[in-house]
Amino acid sequence: MQPPSSIAWLVDAVGENAALEFIDGNAGKRLKIPRSAENCQLAEIYGLPLAQALVDTYYGSDYQVPLVRAWRAHLLAGRGCSSNEIATRLGTSWRNVGKLLEKAPVDRAKRRASHPGQLDIFSL
Repeated sequence: MQPPSSIAWLVDAVGENAALEFIDGNAGKRLKIPRSAENCQLAEIYGLPLAQALVDTYYGSDYQVPLVRAWRAHLLAGRGCSSNEIATRLGTSWRNVGKLLEKAPVDRAKRRASHPGQLDIFSL
């Protein structure tokens, strides 16, 4: 799923993983964007490239971090997260996650817990 236009500029600037981490931690918040990315709190937490992208776009003003729940749900489902895990990260119900994923089906990656020193019974 392509990122919505409200965050496509951020994904283009820093990549999907960094954008997802930032949005997961700040979705719905209003942030005051500094005039410089150097030595700011955003740079310390999320890295200079992300802080610079925000400064370049919202120099010295407020930025409301979008929720983009459908995009986040699709990314997380594709990475193997369960509906319950996704619901927790999105701040919604597992039923709503199902509705978000129905609109554009996603191929869910299979995750298996691997424990060091324990053989995978299915690979024998």
